[in-house]
Amino acid sequence: MRKIVILTIVATLLASACYNEGQMMLNPTPLMQHQFKPTQASLLNVAKTYAETINQNKKKGLMHPGLFSDYGVALAQLGCYEQANVMLNNEKMFFPNNSLYVDYLKSVLTPNYLNNHATDTSLIDLKTLDTIPITLTPDELALQQQVEADPEYQRLQKQLQKEEKEQQAKALKKAKEQRAKDQANERKAKAKAKEREQKAKAAAK
Repeated sequence: MRKIVILTIVATLLASACYNEGQMMLNPTPLMQHQFKPTQASLLNVAKTYAETINQNKKKGLMHPGLFSDYGVALAQLGCYEQANVMLNNEKMFFPNNSLYVDYLKSVLTPNYLNNHATDTSLIDLKTLDTIPITLTPDELALQQQVEADPEYQRLQKQLQKEEKEQQAKALKKAKEQRAKDQANERKAKAKAKEREQKAKAAAK
């Protein structure tokens, strides 16, 4: 019975997602895939679409009701209960009028977090979604293998890896420069402190 209730909630929320946020209409494919082929992989695509939309809205200073709760439902169905709870709490924080419904969602999807009111308004790290373990259907597995064997896909992957290494190198260089700057400032501060101390001793004599 509980499984039927959960699936009904998921179907209702995800089928109506396009109406919750205009930007979701720009990328309806993951929603349609999940609606007609409900698998873990399609649900993960739905979660990624929500996460990207939420991040875009945050950068623009926009908030729309339903996005956090729908994203929370997707996370809960993927087994990420702690993160789901945070997103459901975000929905309550930004849209108090939805609190009663969100509390119902929490009671069904994340019952162990009913009294946990943690929130997080920072941007969602999309890379964490790629670490969620999912089971692919035989068709999805075959398609993934076909895509990975495609020369164009392999070229793009190499390009992405190259860009990521370059970004990491830049970040490392910037961190080293900042560390060197901090150390130089610390040495200057110590030198000035020592100078003041010597002047104080000289004045005392």
